[in-house]
Amino acid sequence: MMSMMSNGAGGGHAPSNATLLQSYRSRFAELSETEKKKDELILELLQQNESLSRSLEQTGYDLEREQKFARISQKEIRDLKIQFEDAEDKLNSYPYIQVLIDGDGMLFHLDLLKKKKDGGSEAAELLLSEIRELVRTNRDDLCIKGDFEIRALVFANLEGLSKTLVKSNVLKQGDLQQFFMGFTQRLEHVNFIDVGYGKEMADSKIRGEFLFHLKDPRCRLILFGGGHDNGYAPFLKTCTATNPNYPIWLLEGPPMAREIASMNLPSQKLHNLFAKDSQNEITNGSPISPPAILTPTTGSINGHMNGSTATSSTYDAAQKFSYASAAISGPPGIIRPTSIQYNSSPVLETPKLITVSGSGTTSNNAFPRGIQHTMVPSADAGRVNYIKSLNPRACNNFYLRGACYTQPCAYSHKYKLTPEDVKTLKYIIERSKPCQRLKERGFCEDEKCYYGHQCPFRTNAEAAGDERCSNGYCRFCQDDD
Repeated sequence: MMSMMSNGAGGGHAPSNATLLQSYRSRFAELSETEKKKDELILELLQQNESLSRSLEQTGYDLEREQKFARISQKEIRDLKIQFEDAEDKLNSYPYIQVLIDGDGMLFHLDLLKKKKDGGSEAAELLLSEIRELVRTNRDDLCIKGDFEIRALVFANLEGLSKTLVKSNVLKQGDLQQFFMGFTQRLEHVNFIDVGYGKEMADSKIRGEFLFHLKDPRCRLILFGGGHDNGYAPFLKTCTATNPNYPIWLLEGPPMAREIASMNLPSQKLHNLFAKDSQNEITNGSPISPPAILTPTTGSINGHMNGSTATSSTYDAAQKFSYASAAISGPPGIIRPTSIQYNSSPVLETPKLITVSGSGTTSNNAFPRGIQHTMVPSADAGRVNYIKSLNPRACNNFYLRGACYTQPCAYSHKYKLTPEDVKTLKYIIERSKPCQRLKERGFCEDEKCYYGHQCPFRTNAEAAGDERCSNGYCRFCQDDD
């Protein structure tokens, strides 16, 4: 055993206390540095945690605030949605169609006017029934799902229009007033408005109503009865330009004015409601009667009328025959009336060139004044009705000037008009359409001009004194719009 201890002591030297102490100190320093880094890490973690806690608290406040605002916004959105649905329901529940008619130029059918109050009631019924059927076939385009209202306003100078029709023997005194009384009283939203005297009164009222209904979202369509007057063209162009998607349709009656026709607005025909002729055409010449009924017989259709003593019946549209069908080449057996004659035997006088003394330094210096046209004497009312009933109408240039260069022409060149028919055509035109060249320059040099060159209304005394006639709507004597 002693030997073993001796061997252990002799096998190695144990470290000294100084060495061990130094080792302990070094190891303690290392542990101290580690503890310091640990403390620093813990402190940093605590600070980061404190910062995150503050951010989390603030985020909680923000979230609570946003949740509160979201609840308020959701309630407002629900309320607005309910209001929108209510407004949409109201708009869809009360749509309406507005009809605006210039009654001074777009006259109701004479058959209705002559029935006085009963005719007015019938006209109101026809107006609403035909427009209702028209709208029903265009529901999708007009965004109308359920029921709808139709409102109609007719504007005219009642006294002036009545005087004109009475003076021309078209109606009797009081007939027109009775007609519009029946028209207004028949239905709730169908009204006639007497605008009184004034050149622009009806136009001004119609424009005002037009602009009002354009702004109303419940109004889905405006039907306008005034396409005969070029004066409405600038206004209509402005409306269609500022409201390109708004439906504006024209009602067919007298021929469309050129500028309005060029706009290519949709047009609708209401059968047997409005006269096809202008006021001047209706009031010029003899009293206007509807075309005689062509009564079908075995193998032929005969029109019975004997000059000025003939009795005219109301035109029956169900027959679907007119003098127009007899005027063109058609099936054999259609005999055109030959008993209609002029009241006199008119002869177109040869136009002559006249001169008047000129003005200036040379007192005797004469200059050409132009062609002096002589008006065709009055024609029989039956033949006038025959020419007016042609549909399409006869081309004026083709029959009165001998040639038409308009391609395509909207009027017909196919009628076999007799010389008397041609004279009657000229008779109608020269009493309804004044020559604009004459009005603007004081003379007309066109030998083939078929427009009117003298007023058919002026009496001999008025003509001698170069005075205007008493017709307030005369296109010859009154200034153009």
